[in-house]
Amino acid sequence: MRFTPPNVPTFFERRYMHPLSGKTIVFIPGIDGTGILFEPLEKLLPHDVKVKVIQYPADRLLSFEENLQCVRQQVHPDQEAVVIAESFSGPVAVALVGSGQLKATCLILSATFARSPRPLLLNILSCLPMELLLKLPLPRFLLKPIIAGGEQPVEVFEDMLQRIRAMVPAKVFAHRLMVVNQTDVREWLSKLTVPCLYIQATADRAVPPSALFDFTEAVADLRVARIPGPHFILQAQPQQSLAAIQKFVGLIAQDSG
Repeated sequence: MRFTPPNVPTFFERRYMHPLSGKTIVFIPGIDGTGILFEPLEKLLPHDVKVKVIQYPADRLLSFEENLQCVRQQVHPDQEAVVIAESFSGPVAVALVGSGQLKATCLILSATFARSPRPLLLNILSCLPMELLLKLPLPRFLLKPIIAGGEQPVEVFEDMLQRIRAMVPAKVFAHRLMVVNQTDVREWLSKLTVPCLYIQATADRAVPPSALFDFTEAVADLRVARIPGPHFILQAQPQQSLAAIQKFVGLIAQDSG
């Protein structure tokens, strides 16, 4: 009988092992800054995946550069990981990985942008009392269009949003919207040397489809996964999002193997 050492995967196990198994994932959150919205996707990950969820402070108004520093301080400088950045934090991840300040085996960008995705709208919003408006409860009839096309029930989003609003003051959200409008990291796109995946939500009402063009024009190793659903695609379609990520990471492993 052939002896197989303990804890060493057999050929069959390696052949069908989840591509993310044993890896470290760094999640960099969207405009909420809490990481709560990653929960639907995180629950689907293999048990042996190491997860690090970045958080932005809810008691300070940070500039874009301060956001970069905040992320750097929460990640070990020598630890390579699969980096998944969502929406607001896409530019942060691009700048950090592109400049070599954040090590990544690959970069996954979800429903994001390299520069302000809606400059006219954000300029208009800057003239309104956004802090006051953001304190108002979000009616369910407005919530449904935001998550329309997803596999998750409205109640899942309501629970997450209530927890987020209890943690993050309205003035912080308002400030982060203005940071978005001042963002431009196109100079770093061509400096991304790791494989990149852009997950595009086909019914995204926050980030227009044209936001992808900056990435396709400048990123040398870029793959695109288009998934039916709203801006909150990782939350609305966690199964399809994970399948796209799994396929991407698996292809990288094949190419390097």
